[in-house]
Amino acid sequence: MKKKSGIHRAMSRMSIEELKALNTKALLARLKRLRFCEDSPTHSDLTDEEIASVGNLILFKSDPAWATAYRDLKQVLDGREHLEF
Repeated sequence: MKKKSGIHRAMSRMSIEELKALNTKALLARLKRLRFCEDSPTHSDLTDEEIASVGNLILFKSDPAWATAYRDLKQVLDGREHLEF
């Protein structure tokens, strides 16, 4: 996955039903993108205008929507098949 910068990191919100419809590979890619989000706007090089332009998208880990998205994604992944070695 290419590391996007700036507002291109912003992610849409997804319901649990939408997450369940994704295959495991897509879920893992989303997890990686969530982990790549910046910590907070105070530690970001983005301007207030850039942050405001992404509107309802998830951009920072400090956003409560990030915590919800992460929790929902982990819940769906926990129910998926996995290999034990």
